[in-house]
Amino acid sequence: MTIPLTFDWLTLTWMRTRLALWWRARAAGRNALLAALLGVLSGCVPVTRFEETQSAAQVEMEARRRSEQQAQQLEAENTDLRAQIQQKNEAVEERDERLSQAELDSTTQGKQQKDAEGMVEQLRGELQRASGHLQVFHEEKQKLQAELGTESERAKENARVTRDLSLSLAEPLSLGTYTLDAAQHGVVLRVPRSEVLATDGSVKSEAAGLLDRVAKVMSLHRTTKLRLEDSSAPGDATAVQRVTQALTERAVGSERFEPLPADAASAEPADEPELSFGFSAP
Repeated sequence: MTIPLTFDWLTLTWMRTRLALWWRARAAGRNALLAALLGVLSGCVPVTRFEETQSAAQVEMEARRRSEQQAQQLEAENTDLRAQIQQKNEAVEERDERLSQAELDSTTQGKQQKDAEGMVEQLRGELQRASGHLQVFHEEKQKLQAELGTESERAKENARVTRDLSLSLAEPLSLGTYTLDAAQHGVVLRVPRSEVLATDGSVKSEAAGLLDRVAKVMSLHRTTKLRLEDSSAPGDATAVQRVTQALTERAVGSERFEPLPADAASAEPADEPELSFGFSAP
């Protein structure tokens, strides 16, 4: 059975216009609509062929709709992937920045550590030098304290010698016959040479009292040394040796006497000859 289709030109123009508009609006059914239009324009179409064509057009339209949905879904997934990639890139950039900052901090810390180590070495050297200076100062201080203690003991000993000589020889000292003066390291008793030695250089018997008192003082002060000098002949030790011998006979050991100074020979003889008994504590 066939259905005759008759159209006038006005109807055909209207249908063509409608189909053109619909063709632009729906791209999915272009092929199916083209087949249907050809069938309509042919004049007559079998019912089964029309239904098959219509069914095919609907299937095609459904396929196109699904394709469009899949395309939209793929586009959405693509957008999500792009967003995720952007986030990953930002995370990578942030991590790179942190790594760069950490490397910079590590470099800065290493430089600061080297500077600190250099400063520590410098301070250590300064401390060592200061320690050496303190050690030298400590040694010098101990030496000065020892010398001060020695000088203090020497001063005390010399004061005791002065006291004992003053008591033993009070009369000639008070009369001015003898003189007792302080020296750099002790006490000096000055006696006229004529009171002790004769013109020939021998020891006078009248000098026995003086020599006994000198020997007594030496026995009281065991560490005191004695130096004898003859101002009439500074470089001649003959007279000095005779007086030394006389004192040795009075139990004054030879180790208690100090030698004449090296510059004694160059000294000028005194106008008033005298013998000097120099007492000095060690």
